[in-house]
Amino acid sequence: MKARLAFASLFTLGILCAFVGTILLLAMYWGGRINGVMLIALTILVNVVSWLLSPFFQDLILRYFYSCETVEWAEFLRRWPNLARVVQTTCARHKIPVPAMRLIDDGNPTAYCFGSGSWNARLVATKGLFRYLEEDEVAAVYCHELGHISNGDFVIMTMAATLCTLLYELYVIFTKSRGKSDKRSQLVWVGYASYIFYIIATYLVLYLSRTREYLADRFSAEATRNPNALAMGLVKVAYGIAAAPDTEKSKRLLASTRALGIYDFKVADTTGGAYARLFSEEGGVAVAGGSAQPEGRATHVERVFLFDLFNPWAKIGEFNSTHPLTGKRIRRLMEYCQEFGVAPHYDFSLASYEGQMLDRGRLYKNFAFEVGIYFGAWIGFALGLVAAYVSATPQAIFAPLLGLGLGWSLKGLYGFPGGKAEPTTVFELMCDPYASPVRGRLVYLEGTVIGRAQAGSPVGEDMMIQDKSGGLITLNYESWFPVLGNLWFGWKKVKSLIDQPCAAFGWFRRYTVAWVDLSKLNAVTGSIESYTRFWGLYRGPLFIILALLLMAAVRFS
Repeated sequence: MKARLAFASLFTLGILCAFVGTILLLAMYWGGRINGVMLIALTILVNVVSWLLSPFFQDLILRYFYSCETVEWAEFLRRWPNLARVVQTTCARHKIPVPAMRLIDDGNPTAYCFGSGSWNARLVATKGLFRYLEEDEVAAVYCHELGHISNGDFVIMTMAATLCTLLYELYVIFTKSRGKSDKRSQLVWVGYASYIFYIIATYLVLYLSRTREYLADRFSAEATRNPNALAMGLVKVAYGIAAAPDTEKSKRLLASTRALGIYDFKVADTTGGAYARLFSEEGGVAVAGGSAQPEGRATHVERVFLFDLFNPWAKIGEFNSTHPLTGKRIRRLMEYCQEFGVAPHYDFSLASYEGQMLDRGRLYKNFAFEVGIYFGAWIGFALGLVAAYVSATPQAIFAPLLGLGLGWSLKGLYGFPGGKAEPTTVFELMCDPYASPVRGRLVYLEGTVIGRAQAGSPVGEDMMIQDKSGGLITLNYESWFPVLGNLWFGWKKVKSLIDQPCAAFGWFRRYTVAWVDLSKLNAVTGSIESYTRFWGLYRGPLFIILALLLMAAVRFS
């Protein structure tokens, strides 16, 4: 495992160094002495200094913005003796100091660590982690964070980020080196190459981040000898983030620590919303100190993971994420169970069997077509630019606008199918392996509006609904009057709908997050119309008409 960690780190950092080295060598060859050397040196210096000093600044931020509590080790040992013993034993085994312990009074369950290295690491957890997770699950989460410390992730990720910054700085320097000489014109091309390398490097850093999450999971499994604890902990963290009452402060905390946290909060509403059914219908408990896990839960959870494991849209979403897909993380943890002689809590053989039975043609042919639809507006815009360049007529300047409208029209026609809405639950929707962010599925949900999707925003128009089975999902509302109408609805209407029983009609979609594009909401206080389909269908034609009118005006002027 250490060899895999070293290979992944050296491979990624090696490529990043090669990118930077290539740009520097080209610059030296074509440009001679470079005026931006001092900027590069300062960039490196700033990154090194920020790496060394950032723990102290983060301590200040946590203390003054989140009322973070420093828990001295004697106090930590008194409050959580079993957890303290696990932490102490793990640190001793891997020859790292016990990190400084921090505790934030927030209901969302999360944990993360930061520092310059193992010598000054801090491990931060929220009180929500202790509320939603059992003691062994909390220990598994803490060991995951200790894995990041032991594996030197602070240093590796800082180096990777610095190299990315250097590539961008080189792009800025060289693209400003414009002039008549051949050397200066060549330096501009070096700058463009640097920007391309910067984009590639960004995705390499994301890959490195995902790899290190897997390895921290492995570290936790080895430390606790029980991969089930971390797997169940991840499930409950997702559920807790989705179910806990949100405030502006808690959302800010989750957003600011998104890359550091045990779980990406952006996908928690998606997966955690589905897990809510497991705790409400099957007798399970979501808080520490409850009863044992109910029989049969594993098969239900695995059905939710079919999307993560087999849908190509999930793979695209993971490509842009700092964390691996939850289904993949838990499947890998279950693979470790045999090694440690424990029965896996989740049996992924059923999910694998169901995955093999999926219609691959439907999955991948639809995906290829939908990618074209998804990017259709920008493809149309690009083709319009080409047409305008080739035609070279005055009216052709509006061809990109026409292409944009045609692309949006196709997306609207495909994405909002008609028909009768099918009654369903959030859990059933989350078990759909064919779900798509492009082609909506017309559904009908009964439940209760429990709050705004944008916690802490007094004018947020999107709502969170909890269906009768306990599942949570976002309702995307659109007014007939763009922007201002949404603000008005969010300010004047949403508050009166909270805690009201309702029936929601709309189009279910799923990508890294899941949502319903609302068509109608029937509540006790009355019926609410939403215009997601209207704008989906008619935004494109409006742009087409506008483009044609402008073309005609130019032609006949």
